Amino acid sequence: MKTNISRALLIGGVALALGACSEDAWNNQLDGFEGGVNPTDVQTVKYELTDNDYTRLAENRFNKALAKAEGVEAELKAVGSNKYLNPAISAEKYIPNLLKDSLFSYYTLGDGSAINLTYRETDTDLPAEMKGLNGDVQYTVSERDYQEAYGSTKDYAMAFSPSYPAATLIPGILADVFDDATAGEYRVVKYNEADTDPDFGQVFEMSDAISSGLTVGAKVEIQGIVTALCTRGAIVTDKGGSILVYSSSFPADNYHVGDQVKVNGAVAAYKNCLQIDYNNATMVKLGEETYTYPKPVELTADYLVKANKNADPVPAVYAHITGTMVIDGNYYNVVLDGSTAARGSVYNPTDAVKAKLTDGKKVSLLGYFTQTSTSKVDDNEIVNANFVVTDVADAAKAANHRSARRVASVASVQRNAAYVFDGSKWSAAGSDVVVLQPADYEAMGQSKGNLSGSLPAEFLPTYLSRSFPYAQKDDIKFVAYLYYSGGETKYACTQYTFTGTEWMDTIKSNGVTTVTNQFVLRDGKWQLDPSITLNLPAGRNQPVSQAFFQPCVDWVLANVPDGAKYVTSYGNNDYYTGASAYQGNFDFRASSAKTQNPEAYGSMSDEEVVRTEQMHFEQEVGPGVLAQLYPDLAPVGELQPTVTINCYSYNGKTTDPQTIVFKCVAKGKYEFVSATWNKEEEAE
Repeated sequence: MKTNISRALLIGGVALALGACSEDAWNNQLDGFEGGVNPTDVQTVKYELTDNDYTRLAENRFNKALAKAEGVEAELKAVGSNKYLNPAISAEKYIPNLLKDSLFSYYTLGDGSAINLTYRETDTDLPAEMKGLNGDVQYTVSERDYQEAYGSTKDYAMAFSPSYPAATLIPGILADVFDDATAGEYRVVKYNEADTDPDFGQVFEMSDAISSGLTVGAKVEIQGIVTALCTRGAIVTDKGGSILVYSSSFPADNYHVGDQVKVNGAVAAYKNCLQIDYNNATMVKLGEETYTYPKPVELTADYLVKANKNADPVPAVYAHITGTMVIDGNYYNVVLDGSTAARGSVYNPTDAVKAKLTDGKKVSLLGYFTQTSTSKVDDNEIVNANFVVTDVADAAKAANHRSARRVASVASVQRNAAYVFDGSKWSAAGSDVVVLQPADYEAMGQSKGNLSGSLPAEFLPTYLSRSFPYAQKDDIKFVAYLYYSGGETKYACTQYTFTGTEWMDTIKSNGVTTVTNQFVLRDGKWQLDPSITLNLPAGRNQPVSQAFFQPCVDWVLANVPDGAKYVTSYGNNDYYTGASAYQGNFDFRASSAKTQNPEAYGSMSDEEVVRTEQMHFEQEVGPGVLAQLYPDLAPVGELQPTVTINCYSYNGKTTDPQTIVFKCVAKGKYEFVSATWNKEEEAE
């Protein structure tokens, strides 16, 4: 019989040892695990961690607290981006908190449950660069930072330039923003850079580009005024009309009503409203002026119902709407008096606008009507008109009267650069650290400006080959890139080494392994315990017992000198140990052993025969067979997992229960611990 077949049967018959380990000290110190358990839901399951699980492990609040206490916060962040554990973030300490996280698939399991968990880990310590360039490390240079760099709140550009270089000015900006930085802290700085110095003497001239004749996909350059703001965009107005510059992540705090801006991008549309996608356009501030609004269009129910029938998207319309404010959660609707055909919907209002709106009150709004949609209200179809508010009643009539500023228009590109704090000052990270630029993501076909899944492994070696064509063998580069996983985009960093012919992921190629370990739930706490218990019933035709005892017989034949002399003619019993695959037990009848091999046992007493068989199993056959059946079982830290064998022996008169325990002292290596058949000997 083949040992691998026996092993497969044994795995199916394994019962879990749930009493061998003490509780983990780190779990005792962290009260209040996420989620609850159902004590009746007891299962044994197999599970392999997903990429999202590594992200959750790194984001788990108890793991964060533990990592902070141990001073390994950077290593924990690296787990989320690298998708493997490292020496500072061990499975035995950090996986238990993941298993009790309410987002984990099996968090409701009850006491007595076990998870045979497969995960990736490395025993290589992470370099400082990989630890530091992981997670929320991006800083975007703000308008205030550029003002500080240019030394003026009036004359500045939203970009660094030859006379105001990024490399010189960014360290001071970081020192001001991160005044509590610690040595070894990294940041990836996102900023704009121009090849020429700004000209603060330029004259602003509005374009005449916005009209209802714009077609989706057409490239357009607009010089206009920001005339309204909401949390997801800005209305930009030129001589021809107004258009919504939209983004779900629009940086509204960077703009003000009255800003002079230049917008370059492609025309888009949503429903019947013309838009420009802020994320795929450039929007540069040029200055500031006072804007005088035109006479507003009065939004009536008839007007809105007609507008809803527009087949082609049109520009935004400056308008006035009156009605009763109805606030329901995040919905701010204006109910028109006497009409169930149409209503106004305040579009993503700012906090300043929300503060002026009261549920149930009559309201008079000025702003920009952008688009319509329809919905069902009390079984009636109603037209919703999205409205970007500029004025509530008469409160903002005199707003936006500012002195003119000369924010120079300057052609610029976005840059990303890594900086590190040495304990006293910030400086650019070494030349061995490279950060992907917007153009790099574009070249990789990643329009969203990040990588995900297996794309880093696919694209980064090619990127390095093209970026460093003259690399020498053993050159190292740390590549920092934006990585999307678990609904979030954060920085990740991978170390690559040039072999002389190709770039290889240093750590993965040198030792990221996939391991499977058992975690058990005792008293509401998960603990790593790969210990195994085998329950082997006695009797004929017991598959689980046969699957263990037959490999014992086979091991004797293969490894014991003259082993065939100990094995019966049927090949399913040996009297080197007494193992009987036929009866599913240990046959300790001394007379049968002497009959089978009189040369070995003829001069021994019956007691000596049985003890010799037992010692053969304890010292030779048991460790040898377990090494074949469980070659991957290994110690975890100081924990040496055990294999407990609950079985039976037959002495010619009685069938007696026996328990034999071995411990795993190295991967696939076992040592005898105890056996109940020695209890009388121990008592003496």
